[in-house]
Amino acid sequence: MESAELGEAERSLWKAFPGGALADLSGTGARPVIRAEVIASLLLGGADPEPGHAPALRLRGADVEGRLDLTGAVVTCPVTFEDCVFDTELCFADSSVRTVRVIGCELPGFDGTLMRLDGLLDLSGSTVAGSVRLEQARVSGKLRVSGTRAGAGEEAVLAPGLVLDGGLEGANLRARGLVSFQAATISGAAVLSRARIVRPGKEALNFRYATVGGNLDCQGLRTQGETSATNCRITASLLLSAARLSNPDRLALVAGGLEAGGGVFVARGFHASGEVRLIGARLAANLTIEGATFSNPGGVALNLDAIRVIALHGEGVSCHGQLSMTGADISGDMNLPKAVLENGDGKDALSAERVRVGGSFVLTGTRAHGEVNLRSIQAGARVLLEDTELRDRGADGVACRLSRARVTSDVFCHRMRAEGSLRLFGSVIDGSVYLEESTLSNPDGNALDAGNLRARELDLRPEAVTGCVDLSHTAVDLLRDDPDGWPDDMRFDGFTYQALEPLVPAARRLRWLGRDPRGFQAQPYEQLAAVYAAHGQPGQAREVQYARERIRYEGRGAPLKVVGLLQDITVGYGYRPGRALAWMALLLVTGSIVFSLLPPPAMTNGQAPHFNGIVYAVDLLLPVVDLGMKYEFRPGGGEQWLSYLLMAAGWILATTVAAGVARVLRRR
Repeated sequence: MESAELGEAERSLWKAFPGGALADLSGTGARPVIRAEVIASLLLGGADPEPGHAPALRLRGADVEGRLDLTGAVVTCPVTFEDCVFDTELCFADSSVRTVRVIGCELPGFDGTLMRLDGLLDLSGSTVAGSVRLEQARVSGKLRVSGTRAGAGEEAVLAPGLVLDGGLEGANLRARGLVSFQAATISGAAVLSRARIVRPGKEALNFRYATVGGNLDCQGLRTQGETSATNCRITASLLLSAARLSNPDRLALVAGGLEAGGGVFVARGFHASGEVRLIGARLAANLTIEGATFSNPGGVALNLDAIRVIALHGEGVSCHGQLSMTGADISGDMNLPKAVLENGDGKDALSAERVRVGGSFVLTGTRAHGEVNLRSIQAGARVLLEDTELRDRGADGVACRLSRARVTSDVFCHRMRAEGSLRLFGSVIDGSVYLEESTLSNPDGNALDAGNLRARELDLRPEAVTGCVDLSHTAVDLLRDDPDGWPDDMRFDGFTYQALEPLVPAARRLRWLGRDPRGFQAQPYEQLAAVYAAHGQPGQAREVQYARERIRYEGRGAPLKVVGLLQDITVGYGYRPGRALAWMALLLVTGSIVFSLLPPPAMTNGQAPHFNGIVYAVDLLLPVVDLGMKYEFRPGGGEQWLSYLLMAAGWILATTVAAGVARVLRRR
């Protein structure tokens, strides 16, 4: 290009180029205009380099007129535009270039599709009315879009398949439209802190299948629309603290299959409107959601199903909608103390079925509106439900479902407040279950369902219980409770224990056993009697066995009731032998007195033995003993009826004594 064809501003640029000097045209009054063809001519060898200097195009404060099209070109020098205004899109498609810096400029668009850039691509502070296109581009250095404004509604930054050997610097990016790094490979960190991306109801930020060699830093990010990182691989950590993601009633963040060599930090100040989904994510460190807020009322607010993570830290997290973590695998602790979980009546507030936790499962101080579902969890240490407030009024009225859980240590439910059933059915607890000072309320069903529970110790000293307590087929080593502090409706059939604390008199425990509305069950009485006997209190054991027989006969038909009544009156079912002795003594004294005063005549005169009223009464009273008088005398009148009474009473006493003794011997 001839010098005569150049304007004054263009000659300044032409002169500065060979030595790599800056052509600063700012502050010269009206903004100078430079034609795009002049710039293209310089970049494509139109001017010889100055000896001893590296040529470079460095332009500041100009308006560039026309289309700068370097499609397929090879540009060997760096290019810098500062505070320039372009009237046409910059095109570097399929080009091979060095560093390109477009800083603080205004341009309709930037097309770097398939470009190969050795150095830095810097669009910091520029305003791109259309989109920045970097599909399948390869940049050997950094990409900077810090403070860049791009997009007009649908597309803002499109870089699917980008290979970036350095890092991405995008702090304070402002985008109206899609920002996509789908399947991109970024060797260093990717920083989008405090970026603003707006594409309501559609995908706004896309890192699907991307690989990031450092942190993916989205702290303070603001998005309207979906943020996606499905199957994204991050060598270090994903940082989302203080971010605000908004896509109501849709997916706010979807990162299923995410892999991170570090942790995921969704910490204080984070707020998501719409579902956050991390299904199947694999994290080599922690997931931190402390103080975060997830909101998707009526749906799933936070989905951590099948996630694998070292530890979960969520103190003070708030979920308006379900927190789901079915099948999650947590190597260390799962901490959700002081969480607020709200999902409405009849729906799970926390769905954590089949979660495996290597350490402790902590929900201390958590408030939940909706069922807390911990069915079939495995915990390598403790489960802490202390000071929790659980409320559910759904169809089955379950506040906390801890059924079929496997816990290596203890389950603490101190001061729990549950409106709805607490279910421990079928759980195996290697340590103890503590329900001290808890309040359980489910008037229409089971307040506590601990059927088939296995535990070393069961501490049942609640503050108040409204509803049924079911301990059917539960087995514990020690039951620690207040026998006077339980509701009227209790189920004991099959309940076994080795010790009771306190070991109160049997009368109090019998009132406790009498609260089963299903009627007589033999096993609870046998179990209680065995415990008293094992603790060296045979008298208390007999009290329980006696009460069992009385209650058992009360439920029989009329003939058996009569038999039972006779056994009760006479020998106390074998557990009151003193009664039989008293009856025999009374009958013996009565018979001896009557027959001594009114001796009966002999059967054969002159052949009967000398009559003795006492011996005669004994002979009548003992059915298997023959003292030689019973058949030698013939009483008449009232004495005859007395003799019949003594013989009948003798048979009854002998029969009942034999049955009672046999029963005692069987239990020994």
